[in-house]
Amino acid sequence: MAEFKKKKTNSFWHSPLALGILFCVVVLFIYSMVGLIQKERETAQKKSLILDQIDTLHKREVVLNNDISKLETDEGVEETIRDKYQLAKPNEKMVIIVDDQKDPVQTPEEKNDHSFWSWVKKLFSK
Repeated sequence: MAEFKKKKTNSFWHSPLALGILFCVVVLFIYSMVGLIQKERETAQKKSLILDQIDTLHKREVVLNNDISKLETDEGVEETIRDKYQLAKPNEKMVIIVDDQKDPVQTPEEKNDHSFWSWVKKLFSK
């Protein structure tokens, strides 16, 4: 009959105190994992933004290198000066097109304000 007696070596792990402590540890682990997943998503978003910035910078570098190589030639320098400063060579004619303004800019005093309040202001300002 001594063979069927319960051994008390495993009774601690089956106690409510041990199970409560184990549950708290598991909850803390899950909470930490959720925080890590959120941080990983934020890092992935930041990484994609930075990679986009790097891509635009590489494209800009290519454009600037093309501009630099263009400026190393006499034709490129001449074209840049003509575009930027609107210059012409000697004995060369230049045509400048000016748009007509249909509505001249009016100052606030010139605007025709037909409200009652403006009529009263005009009445007492004279």
